[in-house]
Formats: sequence, structure tokens, C-alpha cells
Amino acid sequence: MIARLRKLFANLMICALLWTVQTKPAMANSIPTKSDEVWIVVGVLAIGAAIGVGVYLAVRPHSAGITGGASSGPNGLQLISESDRQTCVLAGELSNIQSGERIRVIGKKQKKRADGSHELIAEKLAKDYGACKAQPVGQ
Repeated sequence: MIARLRKLFANLMICALLWTVQTKPAMANSIPTKSDEVWIVVGVLAIGAAIGVGVYLAVRPHSAGITGGASSGPNGLQLISESDRQTCVLAGELSNIQSGERIRVIGKKQKKRADGSHELIAEKLAKDYGACKAQPVGQ
């Protein structure tokens, strides 16, 4: 998805540059009108906004935030997602996470494991909502 956004951004930048560089026929005593001045300002603002969006997309963190219930599993602490009921095995910073809590964890999701679960490398506990009602799928 990020590659698609970067390609779209690059195409928009090329179109904007080509649009602003297009030449008009030479006129004697060519003085820019108020309309020309307005379009120049609009073009500069649009290019500035596009550069700002491109920089934001390039430097923003690519971490996943998952909310769900934490529970003990065969591979250690796991998180059952509320949105899609998938199980993620937690790794990383787990000192503040206890089994039976409903939490939101920020981290990087890894590829699917052989047992069908994902591994989530927890970077931080974003929020602790209290007791969890979700139970593991196998119980």
C-alpha cells in the first residue's frame, strides 16, 4: 500500500511540475495579471502540501495497533484481536501486560506462523482497559 501511495505521489508531482512549466506564447509587455498571481500562489501551495504529505508518508511509523484480550497460551502470552478475532503471539516489551486484561498494544506484526497465528513484537502498551471478556478460541 505504501508503494502505491508513493507512486501516486510521484505521478502527481510530475503532473504538477509539467503543468507549472508549460509555456505561454511570448507577448510584448507581458505583465502578470491578478489571475496569474492567484494561480501562482495556488500552485506553490499545492506543491508545498504535496511535499508535506510525501514527507509524512515517508517518515511516519509503520507500527500496528491492536486492541484485544490478553491470555496465556501454549506459546506464551497471546492477544485475541477484537476486530477480526485473530490470535497474535506477543513478544517484546511484555512487563506491563498480564493475562486476562483488555489492552491496546502498539508494535510490529510479523508474518504468519505455521499454527496460523501472527507474532506481534510489542513496543509499548498503549492503553489498559481493565478486565477482558474474550477467551481463546480453543477454550
